[in-house]
Amino acid sequence: MINSANLDLLQAQRITEKTARGSSYVFKVRTDATKPAIKKLIQDVYGVKVKSVNVLNRKGKHKARRNGFTKSFKVAYVTLEQGQELNLAE
Repeated sequence: MINSANLDLLQAQRITEKTARGSSYVFKVRTDATKPAIKKLIQDVYGVKVKSVNVLNRKGKHKARRNGFTKSFKVAYVTLEQGQELNLAE
């Protein structure tokens, strides 16, 4: 059963040239998201086996012209078991 409070842990998939070549999927997640919660959510929603989840806190960048910083955010790198694949077009 999927907990509706955790459905918004994943905010967006981050697609760049580097992540498109890699073997893991990259998601922007809420800053209070934990590795076990992300792993459980991916397994429940997409029905795949997750091998590992790595989390990275990205610090906001200083922008001199705007006199401030861009927002900080958290990124999750999700690696699936061999033979598993996410269908994100759904």
